[in-house]
Amino acid sequence: MSMLFLQGCAKELLTTRIDTAEERLSRGKVSEENLREMKPVLPPALVARHKIAIVMESIIKGDFSYGTVKADLTEVRDGSLTPDYLSVEAGYILTLVEKMETLNKTSSRAKECAKEGDELKRELEQVRKESEDLRKEIETLTYKLKKLEEIHIESVKRRGKQ
Repeated sequence: MSMLFLQGCAKELLTTRIDTAEERLSRGKVSEENLREMKPVLPPALVARHKIAIVMESIIKGDFSYGTVKADLTEVRDGSLTPDYLSVEAGYILTLVEKMETLNKTSSRAKECAKEGDELKRELEQVRKESEDLRKEIETLTYKLKKLEEIHIESVKRRGKQ
């Protein structure tokens, strides 16, 4: 009888700790509890809540990999003993994580395109500067050619007068 009582107290203590952690996580704050040290075994709802809390904490902290998070959420969502409401919750979070992953990949590509765009702008400015320099050189050479033509015409005129 006392063993059953102790198991009930341990379960209640763990449930309270997870409740507190979930409350903080739902407000976007890191849990004061070290969720990774908690090892719930039963009931399945408590195990599912614990996994979801760990996933949310890692997302809030920013130290997660999409593969691990998706695997954990898929396990909770597809667990045969997981209560329906937690399966749905895990599915919702999984969908959002997949969207985050897609956006992350898209933003990475956008950053690459922005870098390429900046490089192209620099190259364009360099080409414009070279083009301007060449245009000035053409103007200078055109001016010199006109002067040479004038000098030649003057020298032909002088020879003709002699």
